[in-house]
Amino acid sequence: MDTFFSQNLQYLRKQLDGKVSQEKLADEVDLKKSTLGSYESGRAEPKYADLIKLATYFNVSVDDMLTKDLSSHQPTKRQEDKLRILATTVNSDNEENIEFVPIKAVAGYSNGYGDLEFVSRLPIFNVPFLPKDRKYRVFPIQGDSMLPLKEGSLVFAEYVENWRSIKNGTICIVVTKDEGVVLKKVFNYLSEKNVLVLKSTNERYAPYPVLGDDIQEVWRFVGFFSGDFPI
Repeated sequence: MDTFFSQNLQYLRKQLDGKVSQEKLADEVDLKKSTLGSYESGRAEPKYADLIKLATYFNVSVDDMLTKDLSSHQPTKRQEDKLRILATTVNSDNEENIEFVPIKAVAGYSNGYGDLEFVSRLPIFNVPFLPKDRKYRVFPIQGDSMLPLKEGSLVFAEYVENWRSIKNGTICIVVTKDEGVVLKKVFNYLSEKNVLVLKSTNERYAPYPVLGDDIQEVWRFVGFFSGDFPI
């Protein structure tokens, strides 16, 4: 039976941010590149387990993946995820600033993160060795849950738009409704269970899950500054 599967798969992949290649998508959904390529070209019928993986990743139903021409329909939930708005500031050359969230602003960040007025009041600076085509923000570390980073260290982090792209074990700043701003190792189960599991490097702290609906922002760790040498 003819389906729209291969056409939809090509279309949905090309809608992802950053011109995602077959190889990258295959890695994210745990398929071989050759298998994904054969699905996109129509040379192979998808295994049921693979069909579920791909439909879940793109947040469409299996039925829609097979029977509807998604390119001619309204944006799917997966596509709408890309419309997440980041409040940000730019310099006089229209280049992204790096905003610093000081300790006194951390408590209010989970409420003010989307408010341009709140963000525009944050201190800003530029770091010449960081790529200019990405968005960065700096957050202070509080507590001892991420040793050897000490309390007071400043973490430089890159904005993550596609949360499903986060690989297990990636260290991220995660902003949630209840927990506020935390730095944790992230284990990604969004596609299967709509959950991120957050784990401290300090074994005294137990891992805990956060529902995707409770996540407000995710920032990938890229470096840190500390006045003390980590031990």
